[in-house]
Amino acid sequence: MANLIKGPWSLTNSRPSKQIFSKSDLEFVAFDVETTGFNKNDRIIEIGLVAFKGGKVLEEWSTLINPLRDVGKTNIHGITSSMVSTAPLIEEVLNDIFRMINGRVLVAHQFSFDARMLIQELNRANTHGDLGKGFCTMIASRRLLPGTGDSLAATCAELEITTINAHNALGDARMTMQIFQHLNEDEQEVSPASVEYQKDMNPSRVLTREAFSPEPDDAIDRIKAFTEKVPFPTSDEKFVAYLLLLNMAMQDLVISKNEQAELDHWANDLGVSRGEVEMLHRGYLDSFIQAALRDGVITIRERELIELVGQALKLPVIIPDAPQPIQANGENLSVGKRVCFTGEAAGFSGNTISREDLESLAAKVGLHPVRDVTKKGCDILVAADTSTMSGKAKKAKEWGIPVISVDDFIKYCTFGK
Repeated sequence: MANLIKGPWSLTNSRPSKQIFSKSDLEFVAFDVETTGFNKNDRIIEIGLVAFKGGKVLEEWSTLINPLRDVGKTNIHGITSSMVSTAPLIEEVLNDIFRMINGRVLVAHQFSFDARMLIQELNRANTHGDLGKGFCTMIASRRLLPGTGDSLAATCAELEITTINAHNALGDARMTMQIFQHLNEDEQEVSPASVEYQKDMNPSRVLTREAFSPEPDDAIDRIKAFTEKVPFPTSDEKFVAYLLLLNMAMQDLVISKNEQAELDHWANDLGVSRGEVEMLHRGYLDSFIQAALRDGVITIRERELIELVGQALKLPVIIPDAPQPIQANGENLSVGKRVCFTGEAAGFSGNTISREDLESLAAKVGLHPVRDVTKKGCDILVAADTSTMSGKAKKAKEWGIPVISVDDFIKYCTFGK
């Protein structure tokens, strides 16, 4: 996902070699930012960094940032204008940030967003350097813990990590570090950041939110629980990157004009066409509908939620009859299982079925499409020919992952058995 970020501070392929974490001497720095929003003109209002090696914390650093504009949705991040009015500007703390990240691999939950917001600030400050290739714990969670939900809190809950100071940049960075300890086997290429800083400069002034009385933050609790485990109807990385930003825009179930403009920019940066955006929006809405249908009943509250999602996406809402739930079967297909596809598939009529359609079908019945077969990140491989000797099939057989035919897969998804 890191390669999707563009611009003067883009995450490059200058050091593409894979690192094996258990044998590496690399140091890492988990980081998190709270922002005024996610548009190109939005600003960072808090940053937290935790440098570590192995399971040992080397140092921590955080501060509120004065964005020289409104702070955005206080009900989400808990930061008010008065809290940042005396905080340092981002330019005043860059030397400390560079000191923390230089020579270390960056780690973040939803790395594409946090790195993008940091890059925007670095470009405004007319600085130069290389952030390297970072590790995304959200991508690792989607691969190794599908069905958990994309949020930091959901991943922590699945891994039994205590959630403390959520939506506090330093608190989130600490939890991200702990998630990394559990999921660092995920196959992501990484390389350290390379930035210049003045070693003889005194540390800059910081202002942390601990200087203020904590304020209640219940906005995130309003994110509907059943949507946490809705699978995205695709495994394509650029599509997932777009849907993650769409998820952020949908936190209040409304897409503002500014948010829509930024989604359009993001789609353009990723190379996602207008037709593909429409497909993703429809799949996103369908995922909500199918999640509500899984127990066979759509409550009034769920129907209201679905209607709001449809309005935000400017799509008609058509709620079908409840689908047949997948029943117990020899391949152990069930809600939450991770499924990968290989080969050019054909349906009952002999017509070719696209990978996108198969992944969309999987998501509708609660399965999680994944891009690759990995030992801990895939439960089922669906093959156009179960005798295939493709690389995916060889891995599946080596690791004891069941391989089923497209016909059986469609039968399970359509009739439940």
